Amino acid sequence: MKGGDYMKKILKWGAIGFGVLILIGVIANVGKSGTTTNTSNTAGQSSNDSGSSDSPAKAEEEVAPTVVDATTLVAEYDKNKLAAEEKYTDKVIQTTGYIKNISDDITGKYFLSLNPINEQYYFGTTITCYFADKSAKSEITTLENGQSVTVQGKMADMSLGIVVMNDCKIVK
Repeated sequence: MKGGDYMKKILKWGAIGFGVLILIGVIANVGKSGTTTNTSNTAGQSSNDSGSSDSPAKAEEEVAPTVVDATTLVAEYDKNKLAAEEKYTDKVIQTTGYIKNISDDITGKYFLSLNPINEQYYFGTTITCYFADKSAKSEITTLENGQSVTVQGKMADMSLGIVVMNDCKIVK
C-alpha cells in the first residue's frame, strides 16, 4: 500500500509542477506581446532620431491600414496561426467587431475585447485592442458591450485564443 501512496504523491507533485510551468509560460507570453511592440517602437524612434522629431509620428499616421473583416481575421488565425502571424504581425490593420468587454489591464492600459460576430454566447477566438493613449478613455467610455466598433491598430500575435492589436484607435 505504501507504494501506491508514493505513486499518488509523485503524480500529485508532477501535476502541480506541470501546472506551474504552464502558468509561467502564459505569463511570459503575455509579457512578450507588449514588450515586443514597445521595443520595435523604441528602435524605430532611435533610428529616426537623426531626422526631425516629428517624422516618426507622421510616418506612422500616413501608413494606410489593411482593412480586414474581423470574421476573416479570426478565421485565418484559427486556420494557421503561423501563416496569419507572418501575414499580419507589425502591420496596421483596420477591422470591425462587436464589443465583448471594455476594461483596463493591471498596468492601466485600456482595451476592448471584440467578437467577430454578435452572439451573446460566443466562445471562439477574440480580438483584444490595447489603446496606447490614455486620452482614449473619454472615447471608450461612450461605448457599450454588444455595440459594433471599427478599430485600427498594429497587429501583435495570438495567444490562448486571443488575437492582440496594440496602439489602437477607434475609427469613426
